[in-house]
Amino acid sequence: PPQVNPLALKRLKGMRSFLVSNKIKDSISGDGPDGIARFRNTRGHPHPAHYAMYKEDVTVNDSMITFPEIRDATELRAIIRSVYWLNNKSTIANIEGRKAAEEQSEGTKEQISLAFDSIKSCNQLSSGVLDSRRDRHEFSIKVRQGKTAQNESGELPTVEYHVGQVVKHKSKSWRGVIIGWHMEKDENDGRLSSLTTKEYKVEDRSSSSSGSNGNTRKDASLLKYSILVDQIDLNDSRRIIYQSVDAGLLENSLTIEPQEELLPVDDSCLQRIHNQLIKEYFTKFDARGHFVPNDILAYDYPLDRFSHTKYGVFINPDKNIDEELSDSASISSTDLENSRLAICNSIQSIGRRLLLFLSERNRQQKKSSNEASSLMSSLTSSVQSMLVENKPSPGLDSAISSLVKLYLFHVKINSLFWFRNSNRPHKQHIDFSLGQIVKHKVYGFRGVVIAWDSKPRMDVSNWDGLKNIQNPNEKPFYHVYPDVNDSIHAFGGPRHFRYVCQDNLELSSDSVKPLELSVELDPHEWKWDGERGRYIPSAEMKFMYAEDLGEHEMTLIETVRNLRKIMTECLLEIRDGGNNDLFSMDDLFCQLQFGANNLEDALVIQDLIKELWKESSNCDLRSQIDNGIADLLDGKHESALKTFSDIVASDPFYGEAWNKKATVHYMMGEIDNSVKAAKEALKIDSRNFQALAGIGLIEMDSFHYDKAESAFRKCLAINPWLSTVSSKLSVCMSKRDNGSELS
Repeated sequence: PPQVNPLALKRLKGMRSFLVSNKIKDSISGDGPDGIARFRNTRGHPHPAHYAMYKEDVTVNDSMITFPEIRDATELRAIIRSVYWLNNKSTIANIEGRKAAEEQSEGTKEQISLAFDSIKSCNQLSSGVLDSRRDRHEFSIKVRQGKTAQNESGELPTVEYHVGQVVKHKSKSWRGVIIGWHMEKDENDGRLSSLTTKEYKVEDRSSSSSGSNGNTRKDASLLKYSILVDQIDLNDSRRIIYQSVDAGLLENSLTIEPQEELLPVDDSCLQRIHNQLIKEYFTKFDARGHFVPNDILAYDYPLDRFSHTKYGVFINPDKNIDEELSDSASISSTDLENSRLAICNSIQSIGRRLLLFLSERNRQQKKSSNEASSLMSSLTSSVQSMLVENKPSPGLDSAISSLVKLYLFHVKINSLFWFRNSNRPHKQHIDFSLGQIVKHKVYGFRGVVIAWDSKPRMDVSNWDGLKNIQNPNEKPFYHVYPDVNDSIHAFGGPRHFRYVCQDNLELSSDSVKPLELSVELDPHEWKWDGERGRYIPSAEMKFMYAEDLGEHEMTLIETVRNLRKIMTECLLEIRDGGNNDLFSMDDLFCQLQFGANNLEDALVIQDLIKELWKESSNCDLRSQIDNGIADLLDGKHESALKTFSDIVASDPFYGEAWNKKATVHYMMGEIDNSVKAAKEALKIDSRNFQALAGIGLIEMDSFHYDKAESAFRKCLAINPWLSTVSSKLSVCMSKRDNGSELS
């Protein structure tokens, strides 16, 4: 990165602190304290380092300035001007005097030169991008209009697919969504055709063997589509064409393909493409089977079918595009709106119920310790957020926003309760507390303790640093963020994280100031205590790791337990029905199938549904299933299987325990038992998409592609956002059609 003068950085840090805290803008005239007026532009224009001084997300320390993500060329120019000012000779002179500026001027000349070059490049880039976009816009209109007006002449290509449409590669079988199309130049006949060429000329081909009607095969090959490829499709090692996928495509998941190699994907189970770049090009997925281009893409391709502009009528002048697409919709907007209102009103009702309890508890406990007050304030704030009315929007995301708040509070309460119960029995064997500064006995680096495990989460018996420690797999291990300078000295470079055995740690005796960490600690979770020479964790962190919470500890534990009880009652009423004042599972599945318009929103609903399936009126069984899931994630399959088997023996109608039991059986290779357990889960709730996905996977592994396809389709009809399942469905269909077997 560019080097910035440390004297100017120090000055900038002080200026930001004063200006922001006093809400001073650089347009205010007059001398300010600490010599601020010397840095103000006397012509009344914004200060050249305005971006660095006032941008909220900019962070400045004595050695580095960090800017947020650069969104456009304007911001980049502002950053470059800030860097230029920091390195400017006159800036340094104002801080340390002219002599110091002269001494450092040679070292900054190269940086200043680079700054000027960057500003020049930004201007060229912005103008070049606009020119290219305008050319693309004009060319796409010409081609689309030519499709209806001149489709028999062959003067313009026939572009069969549209931006936002999902397609499949004929030979390679992956799916993807189109983000653009263009004509490549034919090097053999001298034609001009590109995104940056306004004129498109085709030579007379009346003498060619293909005749004068329609495009020739050669013409069609010049039409190329830019496609975001489904990343699950590319990473599935059992895909037919996996060996032939280009390594660059695997890494970037973006490719350019000719039209003749593509097929439209009309199967609704296969249309939700998973690619991390989708949000850069599209605003949402439309449940009618396509992605909706953002404003930039819609401008580039205004006549494409899904751009939703006035030009859309050119595609089918006899039918409005919205009317045409609505034919495939299977739910009315009224049903969706009713679902949204039910969810929003219900979550506000749950919030009022929780807040009533917290208000009463706060009234009873007027005086409390800092820890108790902090935790109660955090819990109250989370509940109050549920009561904030979310205004309806075209995307129906007010329901999603409400569900996010409910889900996060539910997870928060369960995490507090489960972590404390899990960690409390081991607290007596833990030598170091959260936030303490420790030192490694072997490597000598210092670090801050941010978490601990009663036993390591993996086999550490062969680790080099544990040669002299007996039974390291039975010892406590600590999550430590090491000091950067100590890491460089110990390892030759910075390290973000260390997982250290308790026997290799001791308290550091020379910690009088905060460590220099490569990972910034969350200021809401950690505070530095200079008097004690350590970091202080939040009350929530202390609660989870069973640390001392003062005289009100038992009251806090009881508060969290009662909040969890209220949440359990509400979630069971949602799952099992019986309370007309709350939304139902039908409302959740309605939002999952038709309300969610992107993967992030769908995951919130999907995860909440999973949490509803995990709930039980029996607190002990609820805790047991969490313990079993923890064992499953840690690879302790036998222990997890025993836990889930004990649960279903106690409660045969605990559907999620059956589902998790099926998962463990599958991972242990016990296929028949896995199918039996999955079917038990489906008897309890036929919409358990996890159980259906598991059955489909087993059938696929057994080469029963028809049965696998049936199970996957049932699964996707319930939850269409399961990208892994849709990818496997695509594989099954290809395998079945080709009559081949998995290798």
